[in-house]
Amino acid sequence: MERGLRIAVVLIGASMVLGAVGFMFSPEAMEAQFSVVASRVDGMGTLRGDLGGLFLTLAVFTLYGSRPGKSAWLAVPVVFMLAVLFGRTVHILIDGLSEPAIRSVVVEIIALVVLEAARRKLGTDKAEA
Repeated sequence: MERGLRIAVVLIGASMVLGAVGFMFSPEAMEAQFSVVASRVDGMGTLRGDLGGLFLTLAVFTLYGSRPGKSAWLAVPVVFMLAVLFGRTVHILIDGLSEPAIRSVVVEIIALVVLEAARRKLGTDKAEA
């Protein structure tokens, strides 16, 4: 169980690295995938800095938290995921339910559940004592 959780967390962290690299070095390719559009050059800076930085931060804490004895660090991406889900809920309440919104919520809930389960379960490992 612990090994499977650790692998799942590493996969989540690796996907976050890919998101960070995509937003930082190819934001125009990420626009369609994330339904965002930079209307000016400073908008590209927002994609690179804000979204790329967010994904990079999440990746660092997720990958570090996947290491034996370090699961407490998974609290950071868990809190971030809760904040993202809150924002997604506001979006759905104000803008209405859509297929992309449902897909995003499902992905975010799965990531949140895996990260929180890993934070709790891996935190009981003997390596953390």
